[in-house]
Amino acid sequence: MKKWLGHTNSVVLSVAAAGIFILLTLFLRSLGGFQVDLTAGKQYTLSDQTLTAIQGVKEDIRLIAFTVSTSQNQKLNRDVTDMLSEYAKRNSKLKVEQYDLNQEPLLAKEYGVTEASIVLVQGEKKRVIDIGSLFTQAQGSSEGAYQFSGEEKLTSGLLGLSSTRQGKVVFLTGHEEIPLSQMTGLSSSLAQDNVKTEEVQLNQAGSVPKDASVLAIVGPQRDISATELKSIRTYLEGGGKLFLALGFHPNMQSDWKNLDALAADYGVKDTHAIVVDQEQTNTLGPLFTVPTFGSHAITDKLAASNLYPVLSLSIALQAGEQKNWKTTALLKSSAASYGETNIQGLLNNETQKDDKDPQGPLDLGYAVNGKDGKPKAIILGTSALMSDTEISTGGNRDFVLNSLNYVQEQSDGLTIRPRQEQDYKVVYLTPAQAKTIMTLSVIGLPLLFAAAGILLWWRRRRA
Repeated sequence: MKKWLGHTNSVVLSVAAAGIFILLTLFLRSLGGFQVDLTAGKQYTLSDQTLTAIQGVKEDIRLIAFTVSTSQNQKLNRDVTDMLSEYAKRNSKLKVEQYDLNQEPLLAKEYGVTEASIVLVQGEKKRVIDIGSLFTQAQGSSEGAYQFSGEEKLTSGLLGLSSTRQGKVVFLTGHEEIPLSQMTGLSSSLAQDNVKTEEVQLNQAGSVPKDASVLAIVGPQRDISATELKSIRTYLEGGGKLFLALGFHPNMQSDWKNLDALAADYGVKDTHAIVVDQEQTNTLGPLFTVPTFGSHAITDKLAASNLYPVLSLSIALQAGEQKNWKTTALLKSSAASYGETNIQGLLNNETQKDDKDPQGPLDLGYAVNGKDGKPKAIILGTSALMSDTEISTGGNRDFVLNSLNYVQEQSDGLTIRPRQEQDYKVVYLTPAQAKTIMTLSVIGLPLLFAAAGILLWWRRRRA
């Protein structure tokens, strides 16, 4: 009787466990798109910008993947198709199709495709994304290590297909500003937002191009001339927008009269004091600052995601009273910081706060709006964050792009953009290693569990 009860209990427990498993499976399935992303690089967690772009799709878009299957690129193809599936899960207007390029050459030719690509088709419009461009060699990593930037490229394609907006940021040159050739990451990101970039030298052009949506002055080392200042003021008085990012120069206090006058037009004073941040001394160094954000549309989402820029050699700014403009602080240094006014001492690695140095927290950037509430200018006391060497650090790229989109009145551009996934490495196995792994996983592990089961059965039978 006792043995019969024991067997009965085992059967009931087994049936109950199976029932719970089935119910749990049905429940999770009923949740539709519910999933928990446990991958190290959050591979299946889409960015705020991507989710907005997907939700903005109102007409059917076909996402056609032409892949080429080889033994070496199965992982790459899976990354692409997984990504497309993630997009399609969130909007039924997105339809995923996949074809083998070698088996469907006529269909590929119809879309002008000759190599592995993703084709986005909406009505008569289409965009082609080369799959090879989604994978980039990981910097500083060994051969075979790649980063996947598929989300960034696909979201850009979606935005480009559905967006009609066009912008043009004109960068001033002729004063040793940071050239566009050293801001390729920024110009590439702007291009993905349908914003063109070009340089202008006012001494030659005579005026700011009329189709410029923003005039950007980034890290000038020499002052602008009175004639150039007049041309810039004419452009701004005619409805133009300004993005002024100052950079460190030893003689800025004596030499930047016209640049200072341009900032002062909007109620912003350049103190010419370099921020020394004691909170960063033990990590980045005292001339680096990880600022806090002021509350503003440019920074609110970044603050919520703890995505802060990393600044170097920043200049402290002050906002004064101005009848025509409203200034809002965007960035602040820490309370432990101060503004070093002894630039010569700073250049000799000698810095110590004295009575002339303003105590932190110090303002490092402002958004300027007119009486009508419309954006007019962004004025920053820092510029190196836009260079190729620093644009990818922390939240630099998102902060700069949000600022440029804000001043152009592009509210949909105030977002958090896709991150590149952590690089993964391709491991090349020897035949012996491959055989060992297959033997252990296909034969060894099942045998181990079978042996444990037999042993457990045998012990219970003898008990």
